[in-house]
Amino acid sequence: MIFDTHCHGYWNGLTHRLDEVRRNMLAEGVTRSVHIGTGLEMSRKALDIARDWGADTWCTAGLHPFGCQDLDPLSAAELMAEFEKLIQANRDKIVAIGETGLDYFHVTRGRETEQKMTQRIFFAAHAELALHLDLPLVVHTRDASADTLTLLKEHGIRRAVIHCFSEDPEFARELMDWSSGIYFSFSGILTYQRALAVQETARALPLGRILVETDAPFLVPQVLRDKYTVNEPAFTRHVMDFLKTLRIEPANVVEETVWENSNRFYGV
Repeated sequence: MIFDTHCHGYWNGLTHRLDEVRRNMLAEGVTRSVHIGTGLEMSRKALDIARDWGADTWCTAGLHPFGCQDLDPLSAAELMAEFEKLIQANRDKIVAIGETGLDYFHVTRGRETEQKMTQRIFFAAHAELALHLDLPLVVHTRDASADTLTLLKEHGIRRAVIHCFSEDPEFARELMDWSSGIYFSFSGILTYQRALAVQETARALPLGRILVETDAPFLVPQVLRDKYTVNEPAFTRHVMDFLKTLRIEPANVVEETVWENSNRFYGV
């Protein structure tokens, strides 16, 4: 069985055909999913899916770094209070904080310093909420590995997943040295022909630290890119199958171990 540990079913391309998306998942043996919040309203929509789909479906609550970089940093505390209310009322379905993190690729030219600082403030606020509620953190990082590592350590975050992993093996090694509760999730990027550093990391990591995801509706796996422009949770099967080609363990061991990792990380 396969667990799509990071998708956005409320997004354009998926939200209008969720029944079909669910059927496609089950047909491919993708039996569990977590729908990731990227803002307060999006977190509520992710929760709606988790409730509608029932068993084997969960969600998170958080604000994507791209969505916070133009906000007033002083609003972070107020927003975290709103997230806490949502989470406390739905602890059975909301299993992590995020996605949060740092994305320096998408900062606006001329406003880089200001926006990076705001992202760090909101990332820190998410980290504190995760500690307060004893929940793991779903981390987005792009062109910001050094600051991501620093903030995780400064705030004592030892339960987190680096989603859609696209950094180098050294970043992963530093995080593993920091905590045994840090996981690394691989998306369709793993299957791309030029993603050699990502593939090398997937080979080198301990199997017990690996998750798989789609980040649907984004990042269609390579084998499907000529046919589909919208990714969906069913396509986690293709990420898993590609991961198996990179590992020395038997295919069934890879699938079973990643399944166990996913359930352990989210506490389900």
